[in-house]
Amino acid sequence: MKHIISSFSTLIFCLLTLNSCKNTGTKWKTYKSVEGGFSINMPEELIKKNQVEKTPFGKQIVHYIIWKPDALSIGKFKLFQVSYTDCPDNFLRDSTSLKRTLDSSISLRKQDFTFEEYHDEIINFNGYPGVAIIHNDEKNNVTVLVKQCFTNHKRYDLTAIARRDLATNEEINNFFNSFTIIKN
Repeated sequence: MKHIISSFSTLIFCLLTLNSCKNTGTKWKTYKSVEGGFSINMPEELIKKNQVEKTPFGKQIVHYIIWKPDALSIGKFKLFQVSYTDCPDNFLRDSTSLKRTLDSSISLRKQDFTFEEYHDEIINFNGYPGVAIIHNDEKNNVTVLVKQCFTNHKRYDLTAIARRDLATNEEINNFFNSFTIIKN
């Protein structure tokens, strides 16, 4: 009986190890959204969904492109996500309107998280006016990065959640730095 339990434990360990090795070799591709007017590098096997949500512009359809590892993976990343929604021109007509819209948008986004401590700042996101949230969650061993920008009559929200204890800069930089607007 001891031998069976030991063999079973060894089998489980091997399967988890193989699965974690598989996850570190996640293939990336350039995803292009004609409807969203952007392109970005993301891991393959994306999920697309739409849902109605409260935005700074009222209730609207928000379009999501999501990558999550499978449930058994013990990899570096927990999530890569891009979402976008239409942004009426009157919310961005001048610098005061833009600042108010950025503040309102990121305040709504913060409600999606349970953490209290974070750093947020106004940024120039690949040439577009934006705002970022950075949170290092030591308790759960994750880093959460959210960047939003407004351009092309849309609000774009990019999110990466990664394990803190693994080297992830290359992939995170690839994700955020590859974001570009496609002119229609």
